[in-house]
Amino acid sequence: MEFERMPRTTRFLDPRQDYRETTIESEIRRDPLTKMTGRIAHFAGAQYPELDLEELSRLSLSRGPCPFCPDLVEKVTPKFLPEIEPQGRFHRGEATVFPNLSPYDTHSAVTVMSAAHLVPVRDLSIERLKNAFGVSLEYFRAIYRTDQHMGYGLISWNYMPMAGASLLHPHLQIYATDHPGNFLGAEIKAAKAYRQETGRLFWQDLVTEEITRGERYLGAVGNTEWLVPFVPQSFIGDVQVIFPHRFSILDLTDGDLEQFGHGMTAVCRFMEKRHIYSFNVAFFPGHGPDDDTWVHARVSFRGMFNPVLHSADVSAIRQLYDEPFTTIYPEDIARDLRPLFH
Repeated sequence: MEFERMPRTTRFLDPRQDYRETTIESEIRRDPLTKMTGRIAHFAGAQYPELDLEELSRLSLSRGPCPFCPDLVEKVTPKFLPEIEPQGRFHRGEATVFPNLSPYDTHSAVTVMSAAHLVPVRDLSIERLKNAFGVSLEYFRAIYRTDQHMGYGLISWNYMPMAGASLLHPHLQIYATDHPGNFLGAEIKAAKAYRQETGRLFWQDLVTEEITRGERYLGAVGNTEWLVPFVPQSFIGDVQVIFPHRFSILDLTDGDLEQFGHGMTAVCRFMEKRHIYSFNVAFFPGHGPDDDTWVHARVSFRGMFNPVLHSADVSAIRQLYDEPFTTIYPEDIARDLRPLFH
């Protein structure tokens, strides 16, 4: 397995040093599975100002009540057809699943994760996470019972506005589709090619290799394996969790979700320490064993390049050239995160 680095060196006369010649290092990396590239550059880095979350919550309610709060969620959200869920909605603990009014595919739903409108990262408890993701799996299982086919069960989470959340109230977007999307599709295609070429499963080899190298591996939490990806998707960095021997979203168990919750609380402690207030989560499942892909998920930290200007962290290089870049070496993120997993 190759972790390809392509170092780059830039030389210029630096006004910060009385125009003496200065050397700046950057790096291009190639993903060991998909062979897509990403860059480590722009070391001015992100700014993490402290946010007044209570004021953000008040602002989010200034134009009207939240449809996901307990007094409205059962009154204004749609219901499933009886053959999917006779009661109209799925419930577990504080979490509720209902159809998406703006669906992404034939089967598309929203999971409201909590009764609370504002949930800071420190309050993303194991129980809340387990219930929200668990009830999402109940929805997928109902779709499978109804259609005898589900395709790919995709779960995504935009936590807080900087990650693209249209509502502050924490919620997941979940949908079943026969189109896995470009990135997951490329992973599955590459994983099948890896199996054909080597006779082995890429994801098993990846875990073994990362444990051996020790540069980006964070630790095991029960059946889950946690690491920092060699090529992050976010300019602040990513964390990846792998669910060994789980090939479809339907293979995940309550135990897997509880272990995911334990790992997420470690990631949340890291975020709170760094004043990172927003992230995306996406699950990447196969359709089944034939896709040669273990279920895995990414937590992708989000922020702003310039908080004064409210400048987004997605620029032309990411949006149009489709090449991610990060300002922090993944190995440095892993070094700071690793103690939280032990």
